[in-house]
Amino acid sequence: MTGAPCLSLHESAVRDRARIYLGIFRELSQSHGEAEAVRVLQSASRAHGLEVGAGLAQFAPRDFKGLLASYFLGPDSATYAPELREITADCVEVQFMTCPLKDGWREMGCSDAEVCTLLRCATAFDAALWEAAGFDYELEPWAPGRAGCCRTRVTEKRRS
Repeated sequence: MTGAPCLSLHESAVRDRARIYLGIFRELSQSHGEAEAVRVLQSASRAHGLEVGAGLAQFAPRDFKGLLASYFLGPDSATYAPELREITADCVEVQFMTCPLKDGWREMGCSDAEVCTLLRCATAFDAALWEAAGFDYELEPWAPGRAGCCRTRVTEKRRS
């Protein structure tokens, strides 16, 4: 399946993931406290990011055009509506204009504070993804009043 039906299914799947994250977060918060809920969701998001990031390691250390085409503008790019802000020999920077996770949480009645907390949990995925792929990155998460969602800047991994 390709085209609009496939994109619609992908967006629906991500929104379902938002519903699951929210349910788990609220259950864990109620029974174990918010700090433990955040820890568990970040851990799960990190594990998923490590799996996905391993598939992007082929682009390290500096194939930002390949990374852009494969990851940011790949087959499901309409789901996140990425806007390319910069691509050079040293980096790629993308602003995501939509996010089914954030949008789903807002539609489910989450407060801005709860959305920011849930995004903090979900962005553990990004940290792990770029770590496993062999890149450094900067992530500016969504904040209330800002258009779009997260901004990501990926650079070559600095040598330690």
